[in-house]
Amino acid sequence: MASFSLGLFPLNLVLFPDTTIPIHIFEPRYIALINECMEFGLEFGINLVEKGRLFPVGCSAKVVNVTDEFDDGRLDIIVQGMRRFNLVNLNETSQTYATGTAEELEDDVELLDGDLLERCSLIYNNVVDLVYGSVGFRFDADTMHDNAASFFMAPKSGLSLDQKQALIEMTSENQRLEVLLNHLTEIIPTVRQAETLNRIIRSDGYLPAVT
Repeated sequence: MASFSLGLFPLNLVLFPDTTIPIHIFEPRYIALINECMEFGLEFGINLVEKGRLFPVGCSAKVVNVTDEFDDGRLDIIVQGMRRFNLVNLNETSQTYATGTAEELEDDVELLDGDLLERCSLIYNNVVDLVYGSVGFRFDADTMHDNAASFFMAPKSGLSLDQKQALIEMTSENQRLEVLLNHLTEIIPTVRQAETLNRIIRSDGYLPAVT
């Protein structure tokens, strides 16, 4: 498997492929990294760092938009997740930011369980409708790209950081969908209860009419 070098930007988050997130860049070493990546069209690596531990499996990112630039060099940017990687080692470098040698993490060859995908997407869309209403990003299999459906659903599924990290490390789409389905099935009663409480609050404490 071919290896490649990446500038590293450890964060307390898990980025999934094809997902976009906003980041505020304020440390000089990461300002230098981001400016270099934008100048040369490079990707950089985002790995979860938690309680001093750097997790080796992360996702490369590319800057897709700069939303604000400050006089002192700070940046507000939007990045998109590109490809998962496994960090093989950290490199000795003269750069102020860390770099590493990585290998792309690819999924196992398997037949996608269509019934599992349908059940998972159905309950995911139910949760999205309850929590976000009409502004939620619903899953639509007909408009999905070739990227894994689980990576589309994971960011809005209420997973903890540890659960997200475990998911991004899995090399089976069916396994990821199974984990998501179990998780969403477990949390949806709580989500429904919270939505009921929100409706009561919005109606000044009066219970909604029973229909």
